[in-house]
Amino acid sequence: MKTLVDRYGRVVRDLRVSVTPRCNYRCFYCDPIGEGLREPVGTVTVEDVARVIEAAAGLGLNSVRFTGGEPLLRRELPAMIHHAKRTAGIEDVALTTNASLLARQLPALLEAGLDRVNISLDAVTPEVFRKATQGGRIDQVWQGIAAVEEAGLEPIKLNAVIVGGINDGEIEALAGLTRKKAYHVRFIEYMHLNNAEPDAWRETFVAGAEIRARVEAAFGPLEQVKTDPAAPARLFQVPGWPGAIGFINPVSEPFCGACSRMRLTSDARLRPCLMTDREIDIREALMAPDPIPALQEMFLIAAHRKVASGITTPVQRPRTMVAIGG
Repeated sequence: MKTLVDRYGRVVRDLRVSVTPRCNYRCFYCDPIGEGLREPVGTVTVEDVARVIEAAAGLGLNSVRFTGGEPLLRRELPAMIHHAKRTAGIEDVALTTNASLLARQLPALLEAGLDRVNISLDAVTPEVFRKATQGGRIDQVWQGIAAVEEAGLEPIKLNAVIVGGINDGEIEALAGLTRKKAYHVRFIEYMHLNNAEPDAWRETFVAGAEIRARVEAAFGPLEQVKTDPAAPARLFQVPGWPGAIGFINPVSEPFCGACSRMRLTSDARLRPCLMTDREIDIREALMAPDPIPALQEMFLIAAHRKVASGITTPVQRPRTMVAIGG
């Protein structure tokens, strides 16, 4: 089995595949200007995604996560999952979703071969959730979470991006979800990927250390949980609680040294690093007479272009998070 290694010796084994930039939410940190309202021309096809995943599998990548936008807006998603799991033989096939459409779609996803689900949950209070998502209904999300729980997919990871003045008052309530359930509630630092003005971005940034301090002030000292060193979250738990509380701190504590990820954007570009704007257009490789080796060459080029550490200084970026893919 081949192994894809970047120029710093890091093994690339995880692929994030954005299947659409469309989303039925407009979260401030992801889509502040409504880019996700429509499907642009040139979005990757089912065949495109299948070929990219086959190429990645041939290079040793063994984990694929489907993202967006909101991936459940692509009706072909079960076919993509089926190909990744059943044809390409990907070991771990996961989904990142806002869960608003998950309850009714989950059976088809499970039949296709879905292994795990990450769910965006930026607030517990319905009014705050509505504000954070610009109109989302939290009852739909809870229905999706309940469906995943009933299906037995573990662990259920609930991701919250904390933004000052929007949902920073929800920290304690979100952490409290781990009191009775074995959820992994993961607090994610707000990254400068929505082109907020630098001063505005700094004013609303909440560091992971501050979030943890607030959790411990409410519930007592946290105990560390053994974590995969390549995983972005450092996990802890309140003693005696079944769930885990994670902190993903890409801004205050960059974890680029352990990065194992590559991204495919919904407009067919390989993005080696989330926090830099380097991208490689793979359309020509997709149209090659023998596309798999052509795509593998693109992966090798992209791996060589991974940087030692991503840029976290606020800059104006050509693409916001909804266009890049989660």
